[in-house]
Amino acid sequence: MMDRELKRQVQDFERQLDAALDALPSRGWSGASALRLASELYEIGAFTKGIDEVGYIDRGYSILANRFVSGADGAAADVESETDVRQMMEDLLFASHYYMIREYLYYSYNVPGSMSWSFRDGRVEIRFADKSIPRQFFTVHNDQLLGSKHHFCDFNHSKEILRLLKDEPEGVVTSNLETAKPLMCEEADLKLAAYFSLISPESQIDLGGYTYEQFLSVYRMLLVKALYHRNFARAQHAVGAVYMPETDLLHGIEEDLGIGADTARKILKDMVYDCDATAGRVDASYFSLMREGELDGRVVMRPHHFAIAEGLVNVLRVIAQRRPNTFLEQVSNEIGSAFVRRVKSAWEAEGFICHSEVSLREFDASLPDIDLLVISVEPTLGYMMFVCELKCPVPPRWAKDQLKVLNKDSVSKAFRQVEVLKRFIQTEDGMRFISRMLPKEGHPHFKGFVVGIEHLIITSDNAGMFFGAESTRVINFRTLERLLRRSDGDLALIQHVLRTYAEHADEALVTKMIEFQLGSLSVAYEAVTVSPLLEFPQGHWRSDPERKAMIDAFLADGMHPFDVFKHRLPDLVVLDHSRGDDKGGGD
Repeated sequence: MMDRELKRQVQDFERQLDAALDALPSRGWSGASALRLASELYEIGAFTKGIDEVGYIDRGYSILANRFVSGADGAAADVESETDVRQMMEDLLFASHYYMIREYLYYSYNVPGSMSWSFRDGRVEIRFADKSIPRQFFTVHNDQLLGSKHHFCDFNHSKEILRLLKDEPEGVVTSNLETAKPLMCEEADLKLAAYFSLISPESQIDLGGYTYEQFLSVYRMLLVKALYHRNFARAQHAVGAVYMPETDLLHGIEEDLGIGADTARKILKDMVYDCDATAGRVDASYFSLMREGELDGRVVMRPHHFAIAEGLVNVLRVIAQRRPNTFLEQVSNEIGSAFVRRVKSAWEAEGFICHSEVSLREFDASLPDIDLLVISVEPTLGYMMFVCELKCPVPPRWAKDQLKVLNKDSVSKAFRQVEVLKRFIQTEDGMRFISRMLPKEGHPHFKGFVVGIEHLIITSDNAGMFFGAESTRVINFRTLERLLRRSDGDLALIQHVLRTYAEHADEALVTKMIEFQLGSLSVAYEAVTVSPLLEFPQGHWRSDPERKAMIDAFLADGMHPFDVFKHRLPDLVVLDHSRGDDKGGGD
């Protein structure tokens, strides 16, 4: 726990930080003009420097967004004024620091030992004390970059789209635009498939006056629009935010999608950050679209931002906060079931046998179900099993979301369930259960064999963040899917990666100290920065032409799975079917 004196210093520092944020010059500008200037600066930065270089603007933008959409009066910021541009950039930079410090404050207050704070000689330093935190940041970014490469490896229309838009008038339907639109629609569909999109596109679940299918149709239409403006900017160097009267948007949605204005208005309400979202304490980072605060204020789109914002998961976050009962009744179970199916299919694609949602109630009504039981037929050993607990909270956007994994019904629950299952499997009933789950046709080479059992927690996002002291391994499904694709069914490779991932990620990730001035205080905080990509080695097992020869040589030499006990492995159950019953041998 944070000692009393340190907590006092941290709280005093937090008050100074809040006061400095409130005193930023741009907070005195009119909301609409500040929104316009910040939106233009983001788009210009993304266009000229790339998305990765404007992350700080996006973080600052979300902190200042409550002022942007407030409709407040004040001096009008001028996008042509170098002084105003410089001031807004300075304020966005400070707000970006504020965003990061806010994250670290949440960790510090809620997870003892997560962050290290020092106050001395007018300087504040904040560092990671729990390695699982920077590892989580690294893992998510690494998954995004490698996942994008995988999803878009066959998309080769970018140059053609730019060529078609090169000399076209903006917003005018021409033959070139009609030729380019299907290509941009294809890009949009690839993006949607890469997002956290576990719900069926045709799903009719009611999200609060509209169906998921209707929401997805509107989101796809806006994504295509964002891609058009992003590509137009690249083709003609005409970069900028897009300002859309809601009446025009509603008309376009009804005309193109057949969704009535009342329904479309409800969809936009959950997609657009406005003063009602501020009043409801819905975090601005859940939104890409903003609404000007004045009466009949326009909806503001940053095309470069909207094109990479995971809006599908963002709207789920908004619904979970605004309408928790709707989320629990309509969304939660559907996501959970779809998550199990997706993880199961990833294992099955590499040749593993899978059983999902396996009930153990016949043995003990208090036992949890096994979410996913993965079986690998090992020709020279017997079988290896992964007993998997799956947890699928909506992936987080910021610290307050990340901390929800510690709730008793979230990822932390999985560790308790694993311990219960471990104890069960070591019982006679547990061994009978394991025997019953093995393939009915028996092992292809041996009557007596070894069954190795490992436990694994698979999540929608968490890669072990806050759980570094636990012995059960945790992996998020995107990392797992990539690992399985690379494995070629090589269980040894999978086990090696699961055992060593944390070590390799810690070696690969790069942190640096970010410094800024807070009044008379010099502040430095540790952050994960650009790091080399960490890809898994390519396995060669099921497709290896020499695999059969290796197995045949093992059998010809008279070797047997029980030879493994010369170098006994942990947590092994031997099932000797030659005894004529299904009782297990030694542990």
